[in-house]
Amino acid sequence: MPPGRENDVERFDRWAASYDQSNLQRWYFEPVHAAMLDLIERVEPVKCAASILDIGCGTGRLLGAISARWPSARLFGVDPAERMILAAARLNPGGEFHIAQAEALPLPSHSMDLVLSSISFHHWADQPKGLREIRRVLRPGGLFALADHTLWLGRLFNERIRGRRTLHALMDAAGLAVRAQHRMWLQFVLLTLAVSPESTD
Repeated sequence: MPPGRENDVERFDRWAASYDQSNLQRWYFEPVHAAMLDLIERVEPVKCAASILDIGCGTGRLLGAISARWPSARLFGVDPAERMILAAARLNPGGEFHIAQAEALPLPSHSMDLVLSSISFHHWADQPKGLREIRRVLRPGGLFALADHTLWLGRLFNERIRGRRTLHALMDAAGLAVRAQHRMWLQFVLLTLAVSPESTD
């Protein structure tokens, strides 16, 4: 694991106990989560999602919001921070959770109807590999919804941020077809919705 990535995991592991009490949840993460789900329903409505995965799931709050919209879906979450995974499992007792990174998802190929990742993409050590893993686990026609900081905000914190065009190109290279990109909050956050091809070839 690259040194910077290891520091990220340790920081989030320490943060897990108080993460849900942070004002960031109410004023930042929850609105981003709602915007992601609204974008899906507006652009590519999901009528029946049997299996849904959150990458970088943290304490599982996005999966909690998902269960309210798709109550019959089976929920999965991965995060490299063990204490985040333990918190997510407590919040979503019916879900399946793994300590894992986006670049090595411990899930079968073509097993997910919907994959999401919220404000974690800039932490991935190998973003192209992570996107290829998402393509692998998505069923044909499955959706991937991504929310991350924009270049403007990322520069303030020295994060590995991708601009709209670069992210579109990374999705294309991974075999994911971008359906929509939308900026929110004075362009601080970029939402991207992509679909896996109908063929598994």
